[in-house]
Amino acid sequence: MFLYNLTLQAPTAVSTAILGHFSGGKHQEVVVARQQFLELWRPDTATGKLVVEHSENLFCRVRSLAAFRLTGGSKDYIVLGSDAGALSLLEFDTRGKRFVAVQYHEFGRTGLRRQIPGQYVAADPRGRAVMVAGVERTKIVYVVTRDAAANVMIQSPLEANKAHSVCFDVVGVDVGYENPVFAAIETVGGDGAQTTKQLVYYELDLGLNHVVRKWSVGISDTANKLIALPGSSDGPSGVLVCSEGFIEYRHSTGGANVHRVPVPRRTGQIDTRGLMIVASAVHRMKNAFFILAQAETGDLYKIAVQYTADEVTRIGIKYFDTIAPTSSLCILRAGFLFATTMESGSGHQLFQFENLGDEGGECFSTDTEHDSVPEFSAHELSSLALVDEIESLSPVIRSQVHNLADEEAPQIYALCGRGARSALRIVRHGLEVSEMAVSELPGTPRAVWTVRRRESDSCDEYIVVSFVDATLVLSVGEEVEEVKDSGLLATAPTLALHRVDGGGLVQVTPRAVRHVMADGRVSEWQPPQGREIACAAVNARQAVVALARSGGHAIYFELHDQLGVLREHEQALHVGSDITSLALAPVDAGRVGAAFVAVGCEDQTVRVFALDAARCLEPLSVQAVADSPHSVAMVQQGVLTLYAGLRNGLLVRANVDAVSGELSAPRTRFLGARPVQLCVATVRGTPAVVALATAPWLCHVVQGRVRVTPLSYDALDYAAGFTSDQCAEGLVCIASNTLRILSIDRPDAIFNHAAIPLSLTPRDFVLNATSRHFAVIETEHAHLTSAQAARELVARGDINESEAETAILPPEQFGLVRSERGRWASLIRVLDP
Repeated sequence: MFLYNLTLQAPTAVSTAILGHFSGGKHQEVVVARQQFLELWRPDTATGKLVVEHSENLFCRVRSLAAFRLTGGSKDYIVLGSDAGALSLLEFDTRGKRFVAVQYHEFGRTGLRRQIPGQYVAADPRGRAVMVAGVERTKIVYVVTRDAAANVMIQSPLEANKAHSVCFDVVGVDVGYENPVFAAIETVGGDGAQTTKQLVYYELDLGLNHVVRKWSVGISDTANKLIALPGSSDGPSGVLVCSEGFIEYRHSTGGANVHRVPVPRRTGQIDTRGLMIVASAVHRMKNAFFILAQAETGDLYKIAVQYTADEVTRIGIKYFDTIAPTSSLCILRAGFLFATTMESGSGHQLFQFENLGDEGGECFSTDTEHDSVPEFSAHELSSLALVDEIESLSPVIRSQVHNLADEEAPQIYALCGRGARSALRIVRHGLEVSEMAVSELPGTPRAVWTVRRRESDSCDEYIVVSFVDATLVLSVGEEVEEVKDSGLLATAPTLALHRVDGGGLVQVTPRAVRHVMADGRVSEWQPPQGREIACAAVNARQAVVALARSGGHAIYFELHDQLGVLREHEQALHVGSDITSLALAPVDAGRVGAAFVAVGCEDQTVRVFALDAARCLEPLSVQAVADSPHSVAMVQQGVLTLYAGLRNGLLVRANVDAVSGELSAPRTRFLGARPVQLCVATVRGTPAVVALATAPWLCHVVQGRVRVTPLSYDALDYAAGFTSDQCAEGLVCIASNTLRILSIDRPDAIFNHAAIPLSLTPRDFVLNATSRHFAVIETEHAHLTSAQAARELVARGDINESEAETAILPPEQFGLVRSERGRWASLIRVLDP
């Protein structure tokens, strides 16, 4: 028996993320780990959007990541710790668009084992060595170099094991070009001895090729995280040790001089426990650096270290902003902060720095004696501005499948998140669509097009709407207005429209092919007496029109180079069956016109004809289909691809040989019980096809593969690609008697979800089949609701009853108020989804 495993949705939680130049270019990228998936994300600094460049299933559980750059290199590698029992050094192949293992060294058994390294990885900041550590006992150091052919290679592993030790964190210490040093938080004990936490330095002696335990010092038993500081000429070196309630600076050259600063907490807190730092990021600037650290409550702190030479003189910490608790923080040089979440219920967020938080707010430092924990007043985002968010379902606590909306496909109802950021999410298969504008039209339109003034323009100039007996021309600008002097014929419907070389327009109506030149002159071709044009296809230099009820007679036009007008070809196209649809192939680089034309015929075939001079209008291939084609389209999606929308609701896709025009690998998919209308658009800079049936579908390329995904939107009648200053890539569509402008924010997604916010962490829910309502039970341990916290503060005398409503911060952003262990908040909620 063979089982086929198909992952519909990759895990949405991000366990860790690293920043670097993994493609070898100037722009920074982020590599994130989603359980067994490794993904490369690129923040688009122009639009402020996160773009998933590549996602790959490694078929192992990713435990840790570190960015590594060899000395003198310009490209970052990925040090991967996993449950495979091996060290993996990965490189992103920009040509093949995949992660390649340049080095792979096995050191233990597979699985999540305490003594098998992989839980922690750390890289030397100068690119000479990496350390892989396990939870217990084992630490291995690899020296990384290049061979004679400049290929990356690793030397034999060097062990730095310590019996009866437990590791909590490992970082690489920046010591310049001295022997590499790694710092670790360890507990050492055994044989009944009392265990204590220590900060340990491991030094790799490059001359003797062995690792020694160089230095250790006792630290707080609550220490949980290390932050390595820049060294050499960029900083004082050493590490910040994060413990419950305070942060202290330690270094092997500092001796007994310890700088400690408390972690401030919000005013009016009921729980007196100290805060733990859960994530951090170090950002280097010219002759300076700063650190952003986040506490478990979501509060961000800016840490500034003052030093002279290699000696720290002062550490300052101040409140910066508050975001959802994260698993990783990455600060980009372009002025963005990327924050990933593991199980908070919010999405992965990209923020833009509005300022560095230097103005306002009290700074607490090691120069000040603190008798009690310093406090601050939390506030709305002031130093950061949210620019993009990728939604996350993690953690999914419970889920059920129902069709409460009476749609074609059922919906998944899932309880997700924790605390005040939890929600009941309604998950649907399809891409989320943003509706940017809706306008009513004076009638029921049949088609819509967009045209630009010049092919090089980045924005569309006109939106042209065709009705049964008229054409409406609208200008695109700050306001959409009707245009009377475009030169287009307004008293007849439009079958095809395109901007041609030289600045003119070609408009095809049932009774004419009109070439409106840039100077206003009009050249017109009319079909024979008693005949009408059934369909047409036009590009910048070519036009093909099919005559109605002519037995498959079509006329081919080319743009004359000297005269600048469309000229009828001396030969006509004869198919033998009435033509229902036409489509020109995209123009390849180095060519002036399309090489092929696709013809849909009433005899249930799709034919491909050549258009190049050597074999003009020569038949090349035929594809039989299940019904007469309603529309056809040809786009370049890695290979030249032909789409045919049939009248019975089937979508047929086939590859077209770029030389011979032969059709191969046909695929069929049922889209609905309506004729399929095909429209060409652009998604993420690549050609895509919008297929309109009982529901709209998008056929586009995601990571080198064609994906056909429904759009979570109403049925549409026609669509065209649209670009303006407010909408970089969108669609202008018609539905009934309305004109709509839509945008697809996440074309690489598979599902979209709507959220109904909850107050506490949901535990379970049940559906009442009669009323179609959900009953949800929510509970939270060691936290209070806003009402409970306000009553507590009033009882303690911290606030008056009149201040109770405003004293508690919104829990959706700042989280629930913490309380002592043993106290619970709970409620039962009835929801109408």
